Amino acid sequence: LPVATDATCSGLQILAGLCRDARTASLVNVLPGERPADAYAVVAEHAKPNVPVSIQPYMDRKTVKRVVMTVPYNAKPHSNRGYIRDALKEKGVEVEKDDLTATVNAVRDAMDEVVPGPMAAMKWIESEVAKAIKRGATELQWVTPSGFVVHQRLMKQEKTRIELKLLGSVQRITTATGDSDKVDLMHHKNATAPNLIHSLDASLLHLSAIRFNAPLALIHDSVLARASDMAVLSCIVRETYMHLFAEHDYLQSWADQIGATTPPPIVDTLEPESVIESPYFFC
Repeated sequence: LPVATDATCSGLQILAGLCRDARTASLVNVLPGERPADAYAVVAEHAKPNVPVSIQPYMDRKTVKRVVMTVPYNAKPHSNRGYIRDALKEKGVEVEKDDLTATVNAVRDAMDEVVPGPMAAMKWIESEVAKAIKRGATELQWVTPSGFVVHQRLMKQEKTRIELKLLGSVQRITTATGDSDKVDLMHHKNATAPNLIHSLDASLLHLSAIRFNAPLALIHDSVLARASDMAVLSCIVRETYMHLFAEHDYLQSWADQIGATTPPPIVDTLEPESVIESPYFFC
């Protein structure tokens, strides 16, 4: 019988390891606990006093989950609005525009306080990427712990205006025809943190898979194996995370690879070795 286990908010797990932030690690089950930790519920509770009174009764983990899950991948307030609006709509609540704005701001502010290490790391990554592009870099490159070489080349698109005739009227639209020779600074700033996290997610599962000699299926932050093999696989996944972040200062290594001019914001309160004893790291 195949069994699947998933990471707990894998973006925050990776960022917690990168900046060695014990507070965040404890909320996403990198650190051991008697019960599964729930970062979504903690953020919701922290934001609750700062949202409009009409929204407070509905502030729970389900309302904020998609925001908390996607902010580590650089989701912006515009998409946050849609996630919270949809979550409230499922509860039968129609939210006014200003109340929605206040709610989004409260949730993002709560994340700055609840998971400070990852939020600081993302801001630092965005800042250093902008500096690299302004120094003349045309692409970013880094090598993951599993040896995969990432080439991030994001160029502004060439666009042209075309006219289409529809039902007797002419519609003018702009369409992309290919990449230009100009680097897309904003795209690099928005894409780098998500791509870095995904490249480390991939390394975690890649390095785990090559040590595991049994049937296995992988997708993003989930592993699936036979029930009789899960004890072995669970140990391997935890040991691999430990090796990634306890034996190497990968955020500093990444900083060196892109030529960062300031040191990364390492909180340095986490001992990644503790993940070995965490029953809910992947669960």
